[in-house]
Amino acid sequence: MTEKIRLVVADDQSLITQSFKVLLETAAADLLVVGTAHDGQEALDLVRREGPDVVLLDVRMPGMDGVQAADAIHRARPDVRIIMLTTFDDDAYVQEAIRSGAVGYLLKDISTEELISSIRAVHHGAVLVSSTVAQKLFQRPAEGAARSTDADTQAVLGELSKREIEILRLLARGLENKEIAERLFAAEQTIKNSVSTLYAKLGVENRRGARRFALRCGLVQPGDIAGDSQGDSR
Repeated sequence: MTEKIRLVVADDQSLITQSFKVLLETAAADLLVVGTAHDGQEALDLVRREGPDVVLLDVRMPGMDGVQAADAIHRARPDVRIIMLTTFDDDAYVQEAIRSGAVGYLLKDISTEELISSIRAVHHGAVLVSSTVAQKLFQRPAEGAARSTDADTQAVLGELSKREIEILRLLARGLENKEIAERLFAAEQTIKNSVSTLYAKLGVENRRGARRFALRCGLVQPGDIAGDSQGDSR
């Protein structure tokens, strides 16, 4: 029997959360909604209690909004995959959500089939941004950053596992292998091997190159980076 992908759905409208639950579980036998929440704090509490694989978060919710919830969930459970669902294609929200740990940013007008395939994809390590959002996001540089992201860069990003993306985030923020290992509860040698593999996938030779890649993709912002004094350390 195929193991089910366990989901938490958060939206401030009860009708939407219940509709998602019925829709997803009816249309896909491998999906199971283990809880619904109506604000960010409820979503965080559910994640801590239920330990889902994937969380669907509405961007705009009362109290702790979706972006704040994504950040809190990512800090509490970095293994949980977060998809933002919204009616807005505001690129500022996209960048903030990605920085907060989201690996998907989708508009609510996507089809049921697209949503289901997106959930499965992020569960298996993909990073997804809807095409309409991506077009806006990557056609102009983010504030304070002269960078561009082309299709090839996004293709490489999509090939990275969720662990590799997290290592890239931490590496780009200036953490050394030992610190990354402590954050991810892994052996330092394991992280060192993963970093080498990551360099090969990104086509870079050192941390400076990896940081530049992370900046182009919006995984980090210039202000997140401690500096280049340790830039070429492997």
